[in-house]
Amino acid sequence: MAKNPTDFEQFEADLLQRPRIRKEYEALQPKYDLIRALIKRRKRLRISQAQLARMIGTQQPAISRLEAGDYNATLDTLFKVADGLGLDVCLRARRKKESREGVRS
Repeated sequence: MAKNPTDFEQFEADLLQRPRIRKEYEALQPKYDLIRALIKRRKRLRISQAQLARMIGTQQPAISRLEAGDYNATLDTLFKVADGLGLDVCLRARRKKESREGVRS
């Protein structure tokens, strides 16, 4: 069965049709991939934002802001949230890929 897109998913798809927005989106992709993974795990565990906040010693609005991508969380915060969800966060530095035009992206 095909899943109907949510309002957000449709909004996102519409925005990504614009080249400049797509470029910025792709630059932020790793951040949002991590956020999506944290949200998915929290929901899979059936833990509310408030419950997760209590588990890691913070307030629910902090979890909400993190999940919304409204602020740049510290690595410590990301590691705490991931640990509270039973996840490890793996970071690695790598060289940027060359774009199709031969310019570093």
